[in-house]
Formats: sequence, structure tokens, C-alpha cells
Amino acid sequence: MTTNLKMSDFEQAADSKSLRTIDGKEFTIVKVVDTEYDGQPSVKITTKETFEIEGEKTNKFHTTREVIVKALKSEILRGKLLDKPLGPVKCVKPEDKKYWLLKDF
Repeated sequence: MTTNLKMSDFEQAADSKSLRTIDGKEFTIVKVVDTEYDGQPSVKITTKETFEIEGEKTNKFHTTREVIVKALKSEILRGKLLDKPLGPVKCVKPEDKKYWLLKDF
């Protein structure tokens, strides 16, 4: 007897968490990769630090936050990341703004 295929056999576990899970925490960026989420440009960030999120340890985070994505798509920044990490930085939302950005700390 043969069994039918199941979607669960082909689902991939997410290998990153949302950047919002570490809002306000200091981190150092060591790698940035372009990705796409629901048709929107996004990036996946690898950090030097490991964080425990929902009981799992990770150092990979994704975001579609436009200002952050735009900043991290800079060719100059990408080139410099090959030589040394960026940071420490924090993901912050200025009180007078409606968007999030990365700030040096």
C-alpha cells in the first residue's frame, strides 16, 4: 500500500527569527544576505552574538523594515562587512518617527 505525500514532509524550518525579537538589544552584524518576504525586499542578518528566542538559540534574524533593509543593501557597507563586523548596533524607533533604524552603541 502506498501513502500519499504530505506537505509537512517538504516544509522547511525557519532558520531565522524576526529582528523585532531583539529590538533594543545590542548586536554586531557579521553577514547580510538579501531575501524576499511576500514580495517585499528583506534581509537576513547574522550576528556575532547568540540570543535565546522562544527557547531556541539563534544568531540569524530577518527583517522587512524598509529603512533598515535600505541601509543594509548598501554596496559600500556590504564590501566593508567582508573585512570587519558592523557594530555594536541596536534596532531603535525614534519617538518622532514611524520607522525603525539601526543606531551605533
